[in-house]
Amino acid sequence: MRHEVKKICRIVDELTTLLLKEDTNEVDFKIKREKDRTVISIVDYRTTYTAEDVQEFSACFDVQRQHEVEEYYWQLVGESDGDAELTVIGTMIDEASVTLKDGNMYIELVRYRE
Repeated sequence: MRHEVKKICRIVDELTTLLLKEDTNEVDFKIKREKDRTVISIVDYRTTYTAEDVQEFSACFDVQRQHEVEEYYWQLVGESDGDAELTVIGTMIDEASVTLKDGNMYIELVRYRE
């Protein structure tokens, strides 16, 4: 797929910006590229996000991947603030999980290769 690496980088960039804007002090990102998919794992240690925030993130990510939208709008990710950015990310991924555990927020995003 064209621009696959750039799309992954845009997703990571947007989430990095989002977390750092909320005074995150320690965050880990892991990108695992497999034959059939890419998995982005994020841990926001001692997160300031609440269970309500996690539900909001989950709702933004819980949209069906839309290849047509992705092709036109992926370059705009990171260009403005707000939930619209997370919704665009939602259209670029196939699976998402956002959980709070022991004061940390865990995000896992899966993007299948075509």
